[in-house]
Amino acid sequence: MRRGAITRQSILKAIAEYDELGREAFLSKYGYSKARTYVLVHEGREYDTKAIAGVAHKWDQERALKPAEFSGGKAHAVTWLERLGFQVQGGVPDFSELEFTHFLVQLLNKTGHRNVSQDVLLGPGARADIVAESQGAVLIIEVKRVSPQTNLRIEDAVKQVKHYGSLARAAQYGDHRQRLVVAAPGILANKSAELLAKRGVEIWDGTWIAARSVAAGLQDEASKFLTPEYFDAAPQSEALDLTDKLMQMPAGRGSWSAYQRLCRDIAEYLFCPPLKSPVWESLDDAEMNRRDFILPNYAEDGFWKFIRDKYSAGYVVTDAKNYTRGIEKQEIIKVANYLSRHGTGLFALIMTRVDPQESAVHAIKNQWMQHDRMIVTLTDADIVQMLTDKSFGNDPSEVIRQKIEDFRLGV
Repeated sequence: MRRGAITRQSILKAIAEYDELGREAFLSKYGYSKARTYVLVHEGREYDTKAIAGVAHKWDQERALKPAEFSGGKAHAVTWLERLGFQVQGGVPDFSELEFTHFLVQLLNKTGHRNVSQDVLLGPGARADIVAESQGAVLIIEVKRVSPQTNLRIEDAVKQVKHYGSLARAAQYGDHRQRLVVAAPGILANKSAELLAKRGVEIWDGTWIAARSVAAGLQDEASKFLTPEYFDAAPQSEALDLTDKLMQMPAGRGSWSAYQRLCRDIAEYLFCPPLKSPVWESLDDAEMNRRDFILPNYAEDGFWKFIRDKYSAGYVVTDAKNYTRGIEKQEIIKVANYLSRHGTGLFALIMTRVDPQESAVHAIKNQWMQHDRMIVTLTDADIVQMLTDKSFGNDPSEVIRQKIEDFRLGV
């Protein structure tokens, strides 16, 4: 029996049975739980994504899939439904940082940590989210609802938790060995995790939390904060394949075309849907300004709708620069020439191998302050982080959102 070998007609039959039986009876009949993250939207009604995809197999194959046989997230059910033209909403569990902190306290208590305390005053105006003890060490834990995915945010988190560590050492925990921790329900790519490790800070990310939640019998509770992919055996192979191709791609003119094609494939995997498939190497009316590719943006909600509304970005202009060095001012100016409020819009991505040079950074600021054009550069490290996010069912555009916020708060 092949998972995913279903048709649009079989999905419609599963929806019809769902409507006939009602939600509770349908889920009970096939042994499925209510959807926590993703929902199928059809003719204005919402359906439990995993249950619909699994039950649809009984019309195209010999039986319905059991819940344990596949993932309800992007790795399986969501991708099957989207490929058949159905609309799926969700992808980001809805919770507050305080709720996540409460859960971590529960998890720590369940896994043998002692003296677990929340919102601990360490000094004037300085409260650690969680302090706990384990194996002769005191843990100072800084909790983040969203994983810090830019170097600036990672450094800020390190600075914050190290400050708490210094205060704790000067207060009641002076005779304890310390472990400094940043806990977040997302996923960090290897480079970001290594940056934290070099600063002497542990990262408890979604994979860490999922593994320990399952061992502690708290998977149901953890599912409120983690997408289903965290409980799968492995991330999506497509994300790993694209990451490997990027890491093996040599920088320089000899691989220029291959890098452009790879960037197009990566952008389509990361952003489509909600964006439409890339339009390759288009020219403006004057046939002067060539764009590597553009992504039509008709998103009706979420981050990309905000981008369309804020930056008139009916299209996301994307340029690929396979330079061995950081891009400079002239590369920014060329991309800026593609952007117009009544044309593609005022938003662009530049996919490049390493951080831009200072002249490019200044040019990006000038384009924003003088012309309202927002240009975001994505290095190999940024792209790997987005591929990692996607493979675990998280929104890959979170990296872009954080980079825009960091940029605007620094102007």
